Formats: sequence, C-alpha cells, structure tokens
Amino acid sequence: MKNLPVFFFGSSRFSVYVLKEFIKKYKPLLIITNQAKPAGRGLKIKLNEVYSFCLQHKLEVIELPNTSQNHQNQQQNKQTTFNNKNNHHNANTEQWQNIKLIINQIQPLAGIVAAFSKIIPKNIIDLFPKGIINVHPSLLPKYRGPNPLRETILQGDNESGITIFKIDELIDHGPIIVQEKYKLKANITYEELELELGILGGKTLTEIIENYLYKDIELKKQNDDLATYTKKLKKDDGFLNLTDDFEIWNKKIRAYNPWPGTFIKINDKILKIFSIEKLPDNFLKKDIKDKTQTGQFFTFKNNLCLKLKDAYIILQKVQLENRKIMSGKEFLNGFRKLIFNSSDKN
Repeated sequence: MKNLPVFFFGSSRFSVYVLKEFIKKYKPLLIITNQAKPAGRGLKIKLNEVYSFCLQHKLEVIELPNTSQNHQNQQQNKQTTFNNKNNHHNANTEQWQNIKLIINQIQPLAGIVAAFSKIIPKNIIDLFPKGIINVHPSLLPKYRGPNPLRETILQGDNESGITIFKIDELIDHGPIIVQEKYKLKANITYEELELELGILGGKTLTEIIENYLYKDIELKKQNDDLATYTKKLKKDDGFLNLTDDFEIWNKKIRAYNPWPGTFIKINDKILKIFSIEKLPDNFLKKDIKDKTQTGQFFTFKNNLCLKLKDAYIILQKVQLENRKIMSGKEFLNGFRKLIFNSSDKN
C-alpha cells in the first residue's frame, strides 16, 4: 500500500466495501468513523463495521463521539491525542474539536467520505487544502440524500451507478469529478446493490485519487433542475399492506431488508417477511382461487401462501415477533392457529 495524504470518513458496510478496494493500492493517514452505540436487548456496545475492519487491517482509526448528554457527562474529564504508534484511538473531547486538532497536526491534503451518516461542518471541510470528496451510490443529481440504494430498488430502476464529487455546504450538491454506471440485475436486493456499488466506488476512487490530489482536473456542475431527493426511513415504512399488488411487496422486501425490515400484523403480532415467491396462476386449482380473497392466507403443497391484489404468493422466509427466523413451512407447523381458524380446511 502506498501512503496517501488523505483522511477517510465512513461508518457503514458501504464504507467498508469502498475502503477495501481503496487499500489494495493506497493507505489513508486516518479513518474517522462514528462511535459505537448500545444495541440489542442487552444494549451492548458493538463496534461498527468500519472500526472492526480497520483493526483487522491495522489501519489508523478514530471514533467521532456521539453528542448525547450522557456520553458527554461520561467523557468530560478525558482527553485524546493522535499517536502514530497506535492503530486505534478514542475521540472523547467535544465532537469535532479533536478531529480539528488532528487535521491541523497531520495536515492531510483531502478528505474522502463514503456513507459517513453525519454532516461534516464547513470549518472542518475548509481545513483540507483539496476539500473533501464523496463516493455516493447514485448517478447524481438523482437520489440525493440518505437512501439512494433503497430508492433505486423502490423505483424499479434498471440502471444505477456511483458519483464521486467534491462536497460543499449543501446535501450531495457539489461538482462532479467522475461517474460510473452500473446495470442492475433482476430482483437485486439492497445488500447486493450495496456491495456492487461499494466495489465500483472503491475501484473508481482508486483510479482518480492521485489525479485529483496532484493535478488540475475539470469538475462538472450538477444540474439542480434534475435533482431528486430521498428521505430518512422510519420503522413503519416497512409495513406491507395486504391489499397492495405484488410489485409493491417485491420492491419493498428487496429494498427494506435488513432495515427497517418489512412486516405485516396478525392478531396484533408482527410477522416480518424476508422473501416471497410469486405463484403462477396455473399452479392453483380453481376452487382455491374462487374461495381465496385478497389479504387471505392459504396453503399450497405445505407452503404458507397469501393472496395479494393481483397475485398469489408463497411466504418463503418469515419471523414472528420474539421468535427466530423460519421458513413458511416451519411457521405453519408451529403457528397455524394464528392465521387459520379451527374450522378452516387449509
């Protein structure tokens, strides 16, 4: 790896995919990631993917502390300095102050962002002589904002790509350095698209970074008239309406798993749905079709099935709240009474 005078900001699996490609040739001076938060039933601290990746590959990494009052109270008497002899550090002073001190000490030429999930203040951006560039998983100005991958799937796009641009004070607004297109395969999932565009972004970043740092290259202004925006997601966005059509279900399930997840409600219990399969009409007997209404469950060859607005589907992988993930067949074996009355012949 060749040392490069850049800092890398990232906090997700997409960040890891970009970084993994990048370090095949270059080593950033420092990686900055978000501080781990309590998660799960036990509220245990779990390092994010970027931090774990950096420890594994012996890369310098520091956490940007959270801004919660509890964390500030816990950390108010601690201080952190950057030490090149260590490969990880804790940033325990005021959220950006320690980062500012480190930038002034190390004096990198530029910053690189890939799915950092926090807005970097202008006074931090201005400390980098070449500014900060962003690896964004869409063809900007399309799908600015926090959820371009999910929106790509929800809109049924056949093409996506990555944009590397120089950030400014507005969201995903700055001038474009390079774009690379990617053709989506049929029924691609969020996790698959995240991986593919992360790899593409990392390879493209590797190709352009030295020219960006050491040469004068022409940047292309974005056309704001063509801009579209994505939104932050809530857990309720994953709700599946029993009267919707198959395409809505199919897109939401592929876009919203693993988070916020997709689900229906059965007798006030949440049933998460992870994968479905459409049944061809000619697979079902006429009597099943005649008696099955939209939103009604039925069985077919020991599979858990459901009638949607325009299709019959198999629920392949599900999870009842407080239970493990299971197949539709396993669900029928253990929880049939939740969806079928004793008088039902299904």
